[in-house]
Amino acid sequence: ELVARIWPDSQLSLARFDERTYADLFRYLKYSESQLRQYRQRFACETLESTVEIGGLLKHKVAEPLSAVLQNLSSQYLGGDPKALQRSIELSIRLWLTINVKSPSVAVGPTFPFEDPLEWTPPMSLASLIETRFGKSDFSGDSKVRVRLEGSFTAAYLVNICGMQIQWTDYLSDHLRHDASGRNLVVYRHKICLVNHLKSGDACPIPRDILTEALDTLNLLFPFGDAPTKQLLLKENQLPFYQLGGCGRARDLELSSYEYWREEVDGLLKSFRSPPKSWKQLATDRRDLKEYATFWIAVMVAVLTIVSIPCNIIQATYSVKAYRVSLAQVN
Repeated sequence: ELVARIWPDSQLSLARFDERTYADLFRYLKYSESQLRQYRQRFACETLESTVEIGGLLKHKVAEPLSAVLQNLSSQYLGGDPKALQRSIELSIRLWLTINVKSPSVAVGPTFPFEDPLEWTPPMSLASLIETRFGKSDFSGDSKVRVRLEGSFTAAYLVNICGMQIQWTDYLSDHLRHDASGRNLVVYRHKICLVNHLKSGDACPIPRDILTEALDTLNLLFPFGDAPTKQLLLKENQLPFYQLGGCGRARDLELSSYEYWREEVDGLLKSFRSPPKSWKQLATDRRDLKEYATFWIAVMVAVLTIVSIPCNIIQATYSVKAYRVSLAQVN
């Protein structure tokens, strides 16, 4: 029922409703409900259902600044604290759009590693907030140069071969972020939300091309039908994510197709294409490794040469001693 309230325009069918595909979303809703109970007195809405209803009201106010939204909704929450109302509004956005709007001036509860909360200031509209967060990448590369991604460019490869770790996030706004070390990759887990947003049409304030590109990045990194991908998602307890398939989108291997997450994809591509850093990586790598193999063979020859130097010295020393002993015996 709560899912239907979040997406009343997506034409969800109870007959075809599969709870397994919503398992992670239900977990997120349950966590949000526990946080709401813990900080109940600091929110204008005390239940998850009433919080979701605010999202329904916001659909018609996406172009209005936050200050106007607060003023318009305050009439429905007489005597309420403006900060409490803003907390409920921001929570409704986190539930509805899975965008991590959590302004520092009103935030309550923990903020986890790899999360980057967004601040919604009074002069800014929800549409502007979304546009600012999901702007097209300011990519410094030559846009005229066609870059074709390898078919083996997958999250499974980045994890199994490059040694990355996946940090799953409930927020689309944190999707494909990675830390300075390049070891942790943040991936948006709610693929089903993207599908339902697309089915909702104009009722979703996130532009359609952003939603489709988010789907494309997931299909790129987690291709349906790829055995290592399935094994990885099974290990990560994300098999329902895999079972959704491509959601009607073919896997796109053209880097230029990615406008909103191009910089992030390009960063992952550099990690993917970097030379192997260990013998294990060299042995399990599926790319054309002639250049890298030549490099490592040269390194091995150099190491063996260095190791052989003291051995040759020892051998020469014993040869001299043996020669002197033989001379002494002759004399």
